[in-house]
Amino acid sequence: MSGIGIVGGGILGLGLADRLVAAGHKVTVYESSAQLGGLAGSTELGGVRVDRFYHAVTTTDRRVLDLADELGVGVRWRRLGGGFYHDGRTAEMSTPMQLLTFPGLSPADRARLVRFVLRCRRISDHAELDTVGLEEWTRRTCGDRLWERLWGPLFDSKFDGRYDDLPATYLWSRMNRVSGTRDRKGHEVMGALEGGYQNLVDRLADRIRARGGQVLTATPVRFVPCANHRAIGVMLDAGFRPHDTVVVTQIRPNLPHMLAPELEHALGPDPQRYLGIVCLVARLRRSVSPYYALNITDRRVPLTSVVETTHVVDAKAAEGHLVYLPKYVNPDSPELDKSSAEIRSEYFRHLKAMFPAFREDDVIAAQVARARVAEPVHPVGAVKPDPFKVPGLVVASSAQVYPDIVHGQAILGVAERISAEIERHGCVPHRRLEAA
Repeated sequence: MSGIGIVGGGILGLGLADRLVAAGHKVTVYESSAQLGGLAGSTELGGVRVDRFYHAVTTTDRRVLDLADELGVGVRWRRLGGGFYHDGRTAEMSTPMQLLTFPGLSPADRARLVRFVLRCRRISDHAELDTVGLEEWTRRTCGDRLWERLWGPLFDSKFDGRYDDLPATYLWSRMNRVSGTRDRKGHEVMGALEGGYQNLVDRLADRIRARGGQVLTATPVRFVPCANHRAIGVMLDAGFRPHDTVVVTQIRPNLPHMLAPELEHALGPDPQRYLGIVCLVARLRRSVSPYYALNITDRRVPLTSVVETTHVVDAKAAEGHLVYLPKYVNPDSPELDKSSAEIRSEYFRHLKAMFPAFREDDVIAAQVARARVAEPVHPVGAVKPDPFKVPGLVVASSAQVYPDIVHGQAILGVAERISAEIERHGCVPHRRLEAA
């Protein structure tokens, strides 16, 4: 056994494997779970397979859409409604013009908002924004009232109250992502993969196997040993397997004790911090929200959003209406340690506060998904992690998506970049080799 060993059978690991196998490399993917997909995978909810967390695609997600087309995965497109929950009421914000009706804004605020949106679209280089604080830049660009009424509460809900170290790039990147969901008339349009990302990754794994690669499930990598200052393979429950290059696709906090101490030391300190997530997903007999996504700027409701995915996902296939109630949290948040019963009771109470017509009698099935470390946060002035610092080892993860935000399109972009660099350097991509 040699070639390339990839630790992790999520979108990134399989995306890398697919490209490398197509280029003629010998590749083995190791996934610890019996199911592929990672956080993008599915779960069983009352006897029906649904996305564990919510996912959608936009019309500009070309990597995802092209891959889906190659693998025969259909996409269901729908024109959507989006909204805000602010000062105890909902307001539709499905078009740029409706955003100008955001509650409590003066005509001057609305004019500033228009200028800000147009300015974000004109910015193509984020380098300068990386060094400027998010709040400082937004207040200077939009004014204090827009920050206090709109942007500040949004980032408070998304980053669990901690946004003081964020660069301005975060808002610019999100504005660009939103622009990719609009049709020519300005209406929001989003799509859902038929069968979800689970269907996509399962078919991708089948293609990798058909091309001669190995995709092993229920096969956890226990340790990545080293010799002569380089990674040499992986240690499994069944024993050692040598590899010319080991690619680890987990983010750094999920790697304790997996890497040999010498390898861990060579990587150096992690420049990023991370967010966790707690998400209640429910199948309901009736729709509860008229919107696909409801942003929450009323901080009396301590959730990040309400996402009713069956405005895009086929409700017949889901055998009900799928509603996700996510809350992004810091990894030390006590929210992560609450029982599922506590989460269910509290989150449904918040849903009832926003939508009084909601009744728990309408819940067919519900469950809580959580991850203590789910999404990287890139602070002001931080240097994006170098995947190729250690001989024989590539550490490629969602930490490399910045300045983008984490979604399938961005993750496949990382796979594209990493595989291209491995191709340029052979099986041992390493920065020091360039200087040798």
